[in-house]
Amino acid sequence: MRSVIRTLARPTFSFQPALLLPVALTLIAIGLLCFSPIRTSHAWRVGEDHEPVLVGFYTNEQNETDLFRWSQPRAALFLYGYRGVPALVELRLAAPRQPGVSHEQVTFSSQDGPLGITTVAPYWRRYHFLVPTNPIGETTLRWETQPYVALPDVRELGVVLSSVSQVPLADRPPLSAQTITWSILPLLAWMVGIAWRWPPYWRDCAACLALLPAVGLAWWPVTAEYWLPMLPWPWWPVVPLLVLVMWPVLTGGWYLMWRPVHLWVASRPLVGWSGLAIAFASILVLRAGASVWLFLPLAIVGVGVAWPLFTNQEDVSSWPIGKLLVVITGIALATRLVGLEQMPLALWRDEARHGLLALQIWTEPTFRPIYVPGFADLPALLFYLMAPVVGMLGPNMWSVRLVSAVAGALTPLALYWFAAPLIGRRAAMLGAALLAWASWSLSMSRWAFPATLDHLLVLTAAGLLWRGLDPVRRGWWWYVAGAAALGGLAVYTYHTGRLAPVALIVVVLIRLGRDPTRWRLVWSRLVLAALLGALVIAPLVWYILNDSTGFNQRVGIVSIFQASDLYRHRPLDFLAENIVRYGLMWHVQGEANGRHHLPLVPMVDPVVGLLLLIGVGLAWRARRTSAVVLLALWLLYYLPGLLSFNAPHAMRSLGTLAPACALAGWGLSRLAAGAQWRHWLIPAALAASLAVNLWVYFGQMPHDPRVYGKFDRAETVMAQLVRRAAAPHDAAQTVPVYLPREWALSDTVRFLTAHLPLEQRPRIWRGTLDPDSDALVILPAFANPDEVAAVLSALGPTAVEIVPTPTIPANAEPLVRVFARGAAARAVMRSP
Repeated sequence: MRSVIRTLARPTFSFQPALLLPVALTLIAIGLLCFSPIRTSHAWRVGEDHEPVLVGFYTNEQNETDLFRWSQPRAALFLYGYRGVPALVELRLAAPRQPGVSHEQVTFSSQDGPLGITTVAPYWRRYHFLVPTNPIGETTLRWETQPYVALPDVRELGVVLSSVSQVPLADRPPLSAQTITWSILPLLAWMVGIAWRWPPYWRDCAACLALLPAVGLAWWPVTAEYWLPMLPWPWWPVVPLLVLVMWPVLTGGWYLMWRPVHLWVASRPLVGWSGLAIAFASILVLRAGASVWLFLPLAIVGVGVAWPLFTNQEDVSSWPIGKLLVVITGIALATRLVGLEQMPLALWRDEARHGLLALQIWTEPTFRPIYVPGFADLPALLFYLMAPVVGMLGPNMWSVRLVSAVAGALTPLALYWFAAPLIGRRAAMLGAALLAWASWSLSMSRWAFPATLDHLLVLTAAGLLWRGLDPVRRGWWWYVAGAAALGGLAVYTYHTGRLAPVALIVVVLIRLGRDPTRWRLVWSRLVLAALLGALVIAPLVWYILNDSTGFNQRVGIVSIFQASDLYRHRPLDFLAENIVRYGLMWHVQGEANGRHHLPLVPMVDPVVGLLLLIGVGLAWRARRTSAVVLLALWLLYYLPGLLSFNAPHAMRSLGTLAPACALAGWGLSRLAAGAQWRHWLIPAALAASLAVNLWVYFGQMPHDPRVYGKFDRAETVMAQLVRRAAAPHDAAQTVPVYLPREWALSDTVRFLTAHLPLEQRPRIWRGTLDPDSDALVILPAFANPDEVAAVLSALGPTAVEIVPTPTIPANAEPLVRVFARGAAARAVMRSP
């Protein structure tokens, strides 16, 4: 150990001619950023191609003289390219209002605070603002006004903008930490290449490419500043100095230091298990809200200390894999099918829409959609699979969810099928078990969405393709054809299904590697797979060619490249924030939407969280083997979430769960193989994981208002009362039920009452009733006193309000108010 320390202390860095290139590039970057003039003086009109970023505006409109855009009551103009230099901004605005309305008061502000309140005239005038620009973050000019509605136009309007002029108040930007950061980027890139032992050619290319941000900021400042991410940390310039100080460690000293430690821990297993205990305790503390930047590194260090415990050999002891998979599948089915109508407690609007589309496919031979824009914004495969189920079993909460639940229950089998040849049968079986009862998977499976269907098809297709590319495999055409068909069908499931072809290409690249012989042996199989896959997706491609706008509408709305935030707009800033959030979702904070998972709780239990750290380390250590495909797919399926808002989003990133469970199962298998007490370690870990996940989904989520409050509880209760009032076996007892228009036409009520005859479906409350018939009128619980008085007046003196009314969940706040007239109506409310 002393010799290692002396070696590290000895100065090993000396100047080399190769350093001339990064130093020269750094000096060029400094000159470009510090001495180039600001090139952001320009004027533009609404509708021009070089129009800067506007947020909170409607589309272009034209009158007799001008092209203009109405703003919303809150809107913003983003300024790029100034890097700390104040800008004089001129806006040509108007605030036309109806006669008699006074001039509009508009509040203007920037990222640094208020700029003042201005009266905007109803006719065109030019308004000038001195805007301080931000040398690091984004610069915004925001305004806010009272909403204005000019009927019959129902939009909420603010002011009208027709042109903008921007003038910087200095010739050159001031020196800032951000400027220095982009200046030293070539030197940093070159040093990274040295540390990672890149060939000299690649190292020099990286340094040259790192000059591009400085060139862009000097010559195309608006575009470059929009695309470059924000670097808020002010001490980036000291990074090269830190690299120089740590040079011996980066060039091999770390390995020399770690090897004796590794050997010392390997001879003392108790130290390794203590590190693992510290890592697990850190994960538990993180879930309790402790400091992320303290305890997450501590968990990683704990796993590193325990690394000698993880053997490189798979346990070859015989396991009844087939019987265990039957048990796992039984657990997966039970946890997804039991009480499917009670949890989630109510139906959600999108579920009802999917059920309505399935019924339309079942009843209308001419309705055969490929993609359903607007109403569902989804490909149509799920609706075709739901059609016979809902058509024959009726429109119920459990029937509309059945296809998704079964798909989620079969996904662990698909994961085993895919992962077994990669990490071993036992590890794949353990990964399937962890996926079978994962609360995240339960949440996504037990409602009518196609996300689980997507990953069932992709995992099955990937397993078929892996086996079909074995050069000695007999009957390979069945494997290849099945992979192409299932991979093509995955594109018809959910928006993440667009990654299915990419995922299969990743499988091919890792399966065949760099060996030209393998590629020559299987090229015909790849051609067959490509042709069959293209044939399967051809109808969707034809749809895209005819309506690409509809196909990409939903993806475009949630994309980080279509930001509508009044304070931030740069896509790479959102991307950097998303990377952090998705990295922390496993151990610190998960999805906030209660429809997708228990809000803000990590997406996996602590056991899987610890095993995942181990599995990622194993995959990194085995990155030259086929097992790296799990790590590759895990990273690939982050993309839909990283490129969209609302991170972390459980549905868009669901594709990461199966690879994560496989990695966790691999970690558990390798840990148990090196443990003396492995016979009880695996059952204990699985039992703890099962208990935590069942408690989260069935113990906590049904009673959490952040969960059940996200579903259409009032609409579900109204539909249940309408179904109760329908008496198909005794027409004399049929009681008409009246609902307000928006509730009667809601998707949830329409779906749950779709099987009833027209005369028994809910009627629209219009303020009058048949004076001679029994009737039920249902209003939402928040109905105002005037609405209640109108109902009581229409029902007459015999009207009564029925209390208590059904609610979701039981003993929760009232959701509806029910008014009845007649004995039959009161009997309906007394019936169970």
